[in-house]
Formats: sequence, structure tokens, C-alpha cells
Amino acid sequence: MQDLKDKVAVVTGGASGIGKNIGLALAEKGTHVVVADIEQARAEETAQEIAQGGVQTLAVQCDVSDLSLVEKLAERAWSHFEHVDLLFNNAGVVGGGSLLDTTASELYWLFNVNVFGVWYGCKVFGQRFRNQGTPAHIINTGSEHSLGVPHVQAGFYTATKHAVLALSDVLRREVPDNISVSILCPGIVKTDLWNATRNRPEAFGGPEDGSPQAQLLMAAGMDVREIGRQAVAGVERGDFYIVTHSHVRKSVEERSAEILAAFDGQAPYNEGDDKYDVNAMIEQLMAAAQTTRQN
Repeated sequence: MQDLKDKVAVVTGGASGIGKNIGLALAEKGTHVVVADIEQARAEETAQEIAQGGVQTLAVQCDVSDLSLVEKLAERAWSHFEHVDLLFNNAGVVGGGSLLDTTASELYWLFNVNVFGVWYGCKVFGQRFRNQGTPAHIINTGSEHSLGVPHVQAGFYTATKHAVLALSDVLRREVPDNISVSILCPGIVKTDLWNATRNRPEAFGGPEDGSPQAQLLMAAGMDVREIGRQAVAGVERGDFYIVTHSHVRKSVEERSAEILAAFDGQAPYNEGDDKYDVNAMIEQLMAAAQTTRQN
């Protein structure tokens, strides 16, 4: 999707941080923006700011962990603009603590937002994109932790971002040709994600101020405006992986080398081993089923 002028984008978690700056970067391209966020007042303020770029905007309150609210978000967006072309599944939360001491409620909260929220967006908007039939793009916000950087003291968060990569990688192979998929994998960014617990529901432990240490850490992160610009540039290029922090390459190389060394030492390739290739098996089964339907 190279030309973004007059396209319509929905950005979840769009009222602040990466989401807000994706919206601002989209406005520079002439893209109309739906700002979806759990905080209605901030969504409206951000929508007004983005609109100063000469595009149309709409603010919608949405908790992405609630499928019915994601469905309502899609309905509002299509009713207002008559079409939607891009979905940025950007809403996310982070929590801390060692894996041995973190509570189960923290795990459920992080997965509800970071994984189920992404899947709900892919499902609801993806079905509409499929029916719409025009070029469309789904962009899921992952993390450097999706690519192999282990986040010590935030293992559950790391797990959710691995899940987002897995979901995105399968999704791009399942959607029809009119839909493309990307995953945005930033490193540390100067946002207020450190304070995401301020909106944590009572069912998962209730609101809580974020860690001062995490605030100091994220204050040293990359300028969030740069992340917004790189995210939009990646969409224009049609990239699947959209990366922003060059130092992450080292972690990717280290993980890849360790995995390949394990195969070399434990399961070296031998002629005929392809018989266990599950993807090839699935392709054969799908081709056989297609032939049966045609006959």
C-alpha cells in the first residue's frame, strides 16, 4: 500500500505514545484517522491535534480486550467513513515482576490486552477487509521482545509479544491477496507505557501507579515521533517486519546462531527428512480438498 492519501486508518491505543505518533505521521500522508483508546478524553484531544494536519478524524472509546467493543469500533469507523483501509493494532500494556513471583491475574491482564486485543482486531477488521475486497493492511505492534530480546523482570510481557509475532506470521499466510500484514517491533521508546497499570481493571488487580524505575528507563528511549514515522514508512514499503532499533540485530543473531547450532548438533538434515514438513503436508491436504470440491 504505497499511496496513503485519502485512505482511512484505525489506530488502537491511539491517544498517546506510539499510537498518537502513528496518527500524526499518517496525517502527514493525507490519511484520515480513527483514534481508538480506552481513555475517551485523551482520544478526543489527540483526534483534534491530528485533524490540524488537514485530515478527517474520529475519536472512539474502546477497550480492545472486549470483543464487542472492537466490533462497535469497526461499525463506527465504517459508518463514519464508509470504508477503512488500515488497522494499527497498537494498544498494549506492560507489567513487571519476576516469573516466579508475578501473579496469575497479571498474566491474564497482559494476554487479554496484548494478545486477545490484537486477535480481536485482526478478526473483526480482517473479515470486513476480506468482504470489502480492496487493498487493506493490518499492522500489529510487537516489540524488540518479539524478535528475541528477553525482557528480564517482564517475562509475561515478553511472552505476549512473542505471541503477537506468531499470530502475525500465520495471519499473513491465511488472508486473501487484498490484505497485507506487518508487525512493528520497536525497542525502548519514550512513552508512558510504564504507567499502563493506571487503567488495569479491578478483576486483574485494579489501578496502580507505574514503577518510577521503569519511568526513568523509558525516559531514555527513542523519540516516539521517529517510531511513528518509521511505522508509516514500513507500511508504504509493504514490509512485514518493521524494525526501528539497530542494536536488536545482535540479539537476533545470537538467538539464530544458538538455534542453528542446536540443529547442527542434535538434528542435522538428512535426505528424506522433508517427509515431516507439516506445512508441506497441509498444502497437499488443501490441494486435495480443492480438487475434490471442483469435482
